[in-house]
Amino acid sequence: AGIVVVVAAGNDGRDNLYGNDGYGTIMAPGNDPYVITVGAMRSMGTPDRSDDLIASYSSKGPTQIDHIAKPDLVAPGNQVVSVLAPDVTLAKEYPANAVQNSYYQAGQKGTSKNVFTLSGTSMATPVVSAAVADLLQAKSSLTPDQVKVLLMESAYKTFPISSNAVDPASG
Repeated sequence: AGIVVVVAAGNDGRDNLYGNDGYGTIMAPGNDPYVITVGAMRSMGTPDRSDDLIASYSSKGPTQIDHIAKPDLVAPGNQVVSVLAPDVTLAKEYPANAVQNSYYQAGQKGTSKNVFTLSGTSMATPVVSAAVADLLQAKSSLTPDQVKVLLMESAYKTFPISSNAVDPASG
């Protein structure tokens, strides 16, 4: 249908249930070869990309059945500050994630009811979706495959070769 589909890789990268150090943890829909699957990275709080890391919780391939290398891209997804809808359960369950008003307004005190901090591949996925929107705005004739190739070809590729952080609770 010509729609570019961007999905989160999942947050099971620390799952060592099967003794695989979290590899093979990308499930549907991220395991589909036609979608753009997005993992999360940690920016380490600096403008320099050379110290960025793949987030340990970010699910990683290869996919279990057809062994496709995934995720296709990673984007900042760790400790992302974003807007928050009013009166949502998330804010009640995780009050420590509320952002101090002084974070974005000098001299302000207290915590915001409109801004929240979250981590995960679902926080990284909108970054890639925005890049897709920019590409399609610049050249609307691009196919979904062309968009995926352009993003993957132009992506920064200097990250650690492997990851072995595991969740102690899962093995």
